[in-house]
Amino acid sequence: MQAEYERVHRLLEKQFVEAVRGRDLASALFAEVHRDIPSGLPYPDGTHRIKKVSREYSCSLNELSRAVQRMADFKIWGIVPEDLKSESDPPE
Repeated sequence: MQAEYERVHRLLEKQFVEAVRGRDLASALFAEVHRDIPSGLPYPDGTHRIKKVSREYSCSLNELSRAVQRMADFKIWGIVPEDLKSESDPPE
């Protein structure tokens, strides 16, 4: 049982760290585009560029939020995410 807890905890922690990295990268790209305004790009290209990095940043925040929620659910309530359940886990 302890080994299974450690396995799930390690996987959730890895997902959390990856989500933080993704958020940090998206944040840096967003800040770079923001500093570059006005970029001199023609109307549709400049607007598209801003919308694209904004969407990427928003998605990265959603992924981080999901990783935090999954970790909290596991640590507080003992809920193992479906995608991390092993074949040997008994059905609930």
